[in-house]
Parts: sequence; C-alpha cells; structure tokens
Amino acid sequence: MLIDADTLRLLNAFALRTRRSFFGMRQGAHRSPRRGHGVEFAEYRRYEIGDNPRYIDWNLFARSDKLYIRRYLQEENVSLFIIIDGSRSLTHPALRSKWDLASLLAAFASYIALSAQDPVTISVMGGPHSSLFWGGRAFSSVKNFLQQAGDSLVQETPHPVDLVAESRRIATRVQFPGVCIVISDFLYPLSSVAEALGAFRARNMEVHAVQLLGPPDVEPDPGSSGSTLTDSETGEALGLALDSDSRERYRALLTQHTDAVRKHCLSHQIKFVSTQVQEPLAQCGIETLTSMSLFV
Repeated sequence: MLIDADTLRLLNAFALRTRRSFFGMRQGAHRSPRRGHGVEFAEYRRYEIGDNPRYIDWNLFARSDKLYIRRYLQEENVSLFIIIDGSRSLTHPALRSKWDLASLLAAFASYIALSAQDPVTISVMGGPHSSLFWGGRAFSSVKNFLQQAGDSLVQETPHPVDLVAESRRIATRVQFPGVCIVISDFLYPLSSVAEALGAFRARNMEVHAVQLLGPPDVEPDPGSSGSTLTDSETGEALGLALDSDSRERYRALLTQHTDAVRKHCLSHQIKFVSTQVQEPLAQCGIETLTSMSLFV
C-alpha cells in the first residue's frame, strides 16, 4: 500500500474530533470526563480534607468565607477502532476496488489518529485482528497489517461471514470505549445491520458507519440484457433477466435499502456515510473522510 506525499500532506491537515468525551489511557488532545488541574476551567467543588490547598480559590474564599477547589478539564487520548467487512462482497477479486478503498480509509484514519497519539485497533470481520497500534511510528505496521489482510482474504474461494456474530466477537475485545468506524457495503438484511452496529453501541462507543458501493453494486453487468449471477457469499448461481424494468426495480430497491440503513443509524445516533467507489481511490478516500464529519 503506497500513499503519496501529497495525500500525506492533506492528511496532516485533519484532526480527530469526537462528539462526546471518553476516558483515555494517557494524556492526549481530547477532552476527558475526568476533572483535574489542567488549563481550561470546568467547575468548583467544596474543599475536602486531603485536598491540596494550592488548588483552593482564595479569592472566592475572601468573598464567601467558604473553601472551594477549582477543577479543570483534563485532556486524554481517545481509542479508535476500525472494523472492516471481510465478506465476499468486499473481498472477491472482481470487487477488489471496494477492499482497496476500505483499506485506504482505514490507513488514512489510522494515520490521523496515530499522529495525535491516539491508539488504533483494526479488525476484519472474518479475518485477522490487529494488536494495539501506538504513536506515529506504528503507521508502517498498520499498512503491513492491511496489506497482509488483503492478500489473505481477496481470493476466489468463498468464505461466508456471519456479520452479527463477528461484530459481537470483535466488540468483546473493547477495553476502553472510544470511536468506532465500521466499513462495509451493508448489503445485508436491515435486522442484521442493526444487530451488528448495536454490538458496538452496547460497548458505549461513538459509532460511524461507512457504506462502500462498487460499480457492480450500483449497475450490475451494464450493457447486457441477461446474466448469470453468482452469490459471492455462498457460490449459488441464478439466471436473471436484466431488462430496463428489472434494472430500474433493482436501483429502487438498493436506494430503499440504503435509506432504511441511514434512517436506522440516524435514530440510534450513528453517523452514516454512503460512498461510491471511484478512481482515483486516494481522492475518493479523502472526500469520504471529509463527509464523515469525524475528521476536521
């Protein structure tokens, strides 16, 4: 996986911005629910025996004859979890561009987070799980992990993936809740999508769903009046007429399904973004990051 210097310069202009605060593992650049003795004032608290007298607001004491401690906002890091759908609809060789864009998005998000000392974990549904990546120097390890995951998964042999079971299994590995980015085409029954995303919400994470649709998803077998379709998950073949009415109905159903996923995400405070894979992939990835409103 190669990322050119111009793309890296663009990524350096981004920063991870969460909608709410999280407890971190060490000092960082994000507001924490903890109160301490930082820079930005948060609140007053009554003085208690054992508190350090240096944090007493003596001016307030002079006015009220009461002892109060000044408390400040602390800044800590935020854990970033990236979940990539490893099912055949993203890993079939004919759909390689979808996997490549998913990998680029994961690499871009990791670069931004690691640059701010935010820890990153990447998991592939039906594939490998990374260790915890720390610091800017870990970016090469992120790229190697994604490259190896692609080499092992993008194969002709079908390997069914249970979206719900994989999501639950990955969610159990979360120790410090943070930001979760789920990258998939979400071409599953709405109930399965809801359960999969719910597994990460149940871990008290801020969830962002990124839908990637490739050209064959939007317009199957263009220019043909009929085709034999093969289920990329099961290998089952089905003959199908692709006349204008069938194509129009397919597009309507795809739009209906995407809208249903979007509405579900909106009602559960999940940020949803839908992207069609386009070349150049790096530019498409940058535009997707921008539309997420997570990286500013």
